[in-house]
Amino acid sequence: ETEAGLLFRGSLRLENNGGFSQIRSPIEEGSLGDAEGIEIEVRGDGRSYIFDVRVSNLQVMASSYQSVFETKDNEWVTLRLPFDAFAFHSFGRRVGVVGEMDPALINSVGITLADKQPGTFDVEIRAIRGYSTRGEYNSRLAKLGAILGEREAEAEQSPRREVLANASFADRVIEVCTLAIDRGVPMFNDGQPEACASVYEVALSSILLLGRDDLSGDARALIHRAIRDGQHLHDASERAWHYRRAIDALMRSYKDWA
Repeated sequence: ETEAGLLFRGSLRLENNGGFSQIRSPIEEGSLGDAEGIEIEVRGDGRSYIFDVRVSNLQVMASSYQSVFETKDNEWVTLRLPFDAFAFHSFGRRVGVVGEMDPALINSVGITLADKQPGTFDVEIRAIRGYSTRGEYNSRLAKLGAILGEREAEAEQSPRREVLANASFADRVIEVCTLAIDRGVPMFNDGQPEACASVYEVALSSILLLGRDDLSGDARALIHRAIRDGQHLHDASERAWHYRRAIDALMRSYKDWA
């Protein structure tokens, strides 16, 4: 351990079918029952690691639900790994017939390095916790409204809002995407790519929250991937374009339903 947290350090070797290293800890079953995913604060070495969890109702040898995360060299990052992005693996291979994971049954968490790249590794973990967007729902929507220039006092009088309130879910997705682009493009062109990227990211996150029961599986996966991968882009312009491509893809898919 360090003052900041847990240190996972060593040297990966390939002899004797090696090439991986793991740390693991038991947790109280049920402690993640209300969570939608894992949030981790980590400072790494630029390598890819695996966060894996085990559940009490599956006793398959050398198995766990896994999600890959990227680290930045000597830089602290906070990452969110949604449970619906975890996949079941046994002996390092994905198994697709097990079904969805029940977070309430998680009784063990771990971090694995298995990139088969020999050499030293060094990752420091400051925090591991469950997260839930349910508690963030109102604040994220308020943030979206502020960024998009929609004031609460104007909401009741806005014809656009009245139409949106009665629109289909597809219409609402397109409207949020359009508003984000309307606000983000001038920011980008004015030399503020970071602000533009923030507008796009919040729009995607808000669609995820608004569409908890209405989003298709493909759309949900697209948004999760976009947000996850965007967190690893250092350049603000690249991140803005990355989110914009995801927004454009969402608009194309939902225009067919509008």
